[in-house]
Amino acid sequence: MSRFAGEAGLIKLADVTLHDVDANARAIAKGQADGPHKHDVATWFLPVVTHALKGGVRTIFMLAEDFTRTWGCLNIIVLCPSNGRDVDTSTLARSLKRHFPEMDFLLFVHRPGKDDLARIPDSDFAFCSLWTTAYVLLKYNRTKAKYYLMQDYEPSFYAAGSVSGVIEQTYRLGFSCIANTPGVGDRYRTYSDDVVSFKPGVDRAMFHEDVRKTAPGKPARVVFYGRPSNPRNCFSLGLEVLRALKQRMGSSVVIQSVGEEWSPEEYGLQGIVENLGLLDSLEAVAALYRTADVGMVFMMTPHPSYQPLEYMASGCVVATNINESNQWLLGDHNALLLEPLPEIAAKRLEDVLTDARRWSSLRAGGLMSISKLSWESAFSIVRQRIRGN
Repeated sequence: MSRFAGEAGLIKLADVTLHDVDANARAIAKGQADGPHKHDVATWFLPVVTHALKGGVRTIFMLAEDFTRTWGCLNIIVLCPSNGRDVDTSTLARSLKRHFPEMDFLLFVHRPGKDDLARIPDSDFAFCSLWTTAYVLLKYNRTKAKYYLMQDYEPSFYAAGSVSGVIEQTYRLGFSCIANTPGVGDRYRTYSDDVVSFKPGVDRAMFHEDVRKTAPGKPARVVFYGRPSNPRNCFSLGLEVLRALKQRMGSSVVIQSVGEEWSPEEYGLQGIVENLGLLDSLEAVAALYRTADVGMVFMMTPHPSYQPLEYMASGCVVATNINESNQWLLGDHNALLLEPLPEIAAKRLEDVLTDARRWSSLRAGGLMSISKLSWESAFSIVRQRIRGN
């Protein structure tokens, strides 16, 4: 399939008319004129997911469970397959019941362009998430308020062009934005002032430091969030940094990658990086991070990803790229900020791994920073936003 055919398929997901846009604007205006709404039923339009703990999806389900716990809210979860195929929801249902036992929910599937939205029950408020679901929420008007749970600046997931333009338009549809991190909120604020941001927390019972650790190990250990499928994570740049680091430190450093399946041999990294792939539980991830001295992750969009938070909580020094959008969390006091230049970045990593005093200072800064963040604070901001509309 050519690039242009792929782009055409994505653009078709924005299948809306002027009538749809006008009806959306009228529904939003009516909800605002009617004043504060109830909190009995929430609708969530999501891409297809099968596991409740993946990335930003976990944040969504944590919020949904908090709505049930706080308000007794029923969560209508609507999976929206972009390929138009039907979806078996049984795997996700089992995952939700296991990991979010307090959440009251019903699962639906809506195939854009094929299914009638009238099948989806009425609700008091509704959310979209990934950009494709924003165009579904545009057409769903049997709700009192519409929210965009924005977890990153998604136009940056693609090269500037047709698809990024279609994604950017979703920020002009009039939804009230709840942004995951201040940096993401600042990007939405270029389109509308109707935005509030929260700072995510981290599960400190699961992600915690090894209090016996006082200096980098011998050999030192580096863990890398290596995902070749996500351009924003700069997989190629990360590999070149790690290759240069291994050349500098040799057997005095052990480098492991986690997050996705890929072959070190395919990239000429046998004997340099061991890829652990996708670990089978968060407990296994947390245990790995506790053994590492430095956790490296690159993120070229406004959200820092959850890895820096988990690294910090695990007593692992964060190494990540300079990104002005993430200064609310990351600075020279709590992280090793790297230029996207392999030799320079490798030298900075070597310096920290061989300087116990500096390593300890950055580690302490990370633990202090993470101690100020909590999911309950984030939930409170979201609830306050919804109560005010």
